Amino acid sequence: MKSEEQYRFSPQFRKTCDPGGYVRTTGLGYTMLLVIAAIVAAAAAASYPSWDGSGFPVASLVIYVAGMVFVAMPLCVLYELSLQAHTARLQDASASAFD
Repeated sequence: MKSEEQYRFSPQFRKTCDPGGYVRTTGLGYTMLLVIAAIVAAAAAASYPSWDGSGFPVASLVIYVAGMVFVAMPLCVLYELSLQAHTARLQDASASAFD
């Protein structure tokens, strides 16, 4: 019989214990990276007119800070909560598998 640690990381464990949790956490992680990349791209595009050195790109700073604070930060919190819930479900499943 496999040890608990080997079983916990096996594909069989992933299929039987909270398979939707893996999809949700992976999807949220990629969504978070995509949103952060979009915010950075928007801030870079907004700063383009001032690349010639004529002034400080205030619009770019506002877009970046507002995007990170009001969009990316709540998404990071949601991702963290999803990871914690998924981890708790996996711990419950592994505990019941070896009882």
